[in-house]
Amino acid sequence: MRNRSTRVALAATGISVIFAACGGSDSSVSGGAGAGGAGAGANASSGNGSGSGPGSGGATSTGYGTDGPGEITTGPSSGAGEGAGGEASCAGETKTAELVPLDLYIMLDSSGSMRDRLATGGTKWDAVTDALEAFFTDPKSEGLGVGLQYFPLLNAGLPMSCRSNDECGISGPCALRGCSSSFGARTGIQVCVADADCPDGDTCVDLGVCSQSPNTICGEIGERCPGRAGTCNKLSRSTCAHPYSCVTEDYATPDVSIAPLDAAWADELIGSIGRTFPDGGTPTAGALSGAIAQARAHAEANPTHRVVTVLATDGMPTECNPTSADGIAEIAAGGLSGSPSISTFVIGVFGRDDDGAQDTMNRIAEGGGTTSAYFIDTSSDVTQAFLDALSEIRGTSLACEYQVPAPSAGQTLDYGTLNVQHTPPEGADPSTIFYVASEARCDATAGGWYYDIDPTTGGTPTKIVMCPATCTRFQAGGQVQLQVGCKTEIPPVN
Repeated sequence: MRNRSTRVALAATGISVIFAACGGSDSSVSGGAGAGGAGAGANASSGNGSGSGPGSGGATSTGYGTDGPGEITTGPSSGAGEGAGGEASCAGETKTAELVPLDLYIMLDSSGSMRDRLATGGTKWDAVTDALEAFFTDPKSEGLGVGLQYFPLLNAGLPMSCRSNDECGISGPCALRGCSSSFGARTGIQVCVADADCPDGDTCVDLGVCSQSPNTICGEIGERCPGRAGTCNKLSRSTCAHPYSCVTEDYATPDVSIAPLDAAWADELIGSIGRTFPDGGTPTAGALSGAIAQARAHAEANPTHRVVTVLATDGMPTECNPTSADGIAEIAAGGLSGSPSISTFVIGVFGRDDDGAQDTMNRIAEGGGTTSAYFIDTSSDVTQAFLDALSEIRGTSLACEYQVPAPSAGQTLDYGTLNVQHTPPEGADPSTIFYVASEARCDATAGGWYYDIDPTTGGTPTKIVMCPATCTRFQAGGQVQLQVGCKTEIPPVN
């Protein structure tokens, strides 16, 4: 391939440089100017630029230090001389970039509030599961890895009923007493054992049931219940107050394992949903911890895949510690910072009167590295909005990571001779994306790319990862290609 010079303006710095699209023999960023004479560029680092020809002019090049793959490094250099830059070439080949396989582990809220009816008809559960079924059978989802689990899950060995706290074990206490001030509260009766379990100044009292209204709980034993509901009789049998599991391993065990979507696997997922009845509380911390654990285990077993969690919920956390937005965001952040890194997407389905819900969902998504939650208003078309969110998660995730190309037969891939090129969908000229070595060195505007494992450490990369700004640009479409055999392009140094 003959060297073709192109002028590129870096959005982040405003610097305009000349670079060789296929790289030179000594430095992949080089240039020359002038109409005659002969000149050579001297380099303060390990790269150099040279030129020859009639006339006079100047030349500038950016050398390499130790910041890139293989022998590539960055460092300033300059050259002055007369003549145009000399010809440079490389034995490069261009390949279409292959997307890294994407797998989703969906943690679906199946709490009792999912049975709430929508103004548009049906329940939240109906709307959300209709969207999931449409997503599973969408031709665009074919080959996408999907696994599924629900929350809450019940604690193992949970008794159907209890007469004492000891019978409940970790699910206790037995709900035989409650804080007097919680009667009539929107959040329900707060179970207690002693006054110390209640807010300051409150008392823990025996619970009863109204003799003429068996579903009405009362707290004044022996007194008449309001509305001719009979007498308040003390409970001798109840249920355990905390029946829902907070154990990470329970939620890390999928109801449907992660596997590529085809017609048969879509039927498995849809059948699982059909067997699930929404009921119970919202143990978000345990559920998210388990989702991240399962996603990480799957990623470790499939190192060439990108694996993410999708937390879909309609309720604020009510069970398992922590229940605060910041506490659960820390769980999501732990997934993101771990190895392999697991991102958490959040889809929230809430009414307008759910105070603080959007801030909580956004905080969890931010911790999980996905900026903000998909927040769906229950007065809208929930099915379509939920399906749109899933489709966007699919597209967002797919645009960001590509497979490291396999070397030609009998050859070894030189990680310092790979370049990423992007051709926009409108058919403009392709542009080369600069290598930035690590996520920490991504430019917020200009973007870049890096390997998931730094090859200079002796590891073997499996993925080519786009910086956020570049990922956003790729999401608009176009063609992504890899050039193998040309010196890797890195950002010029100002």
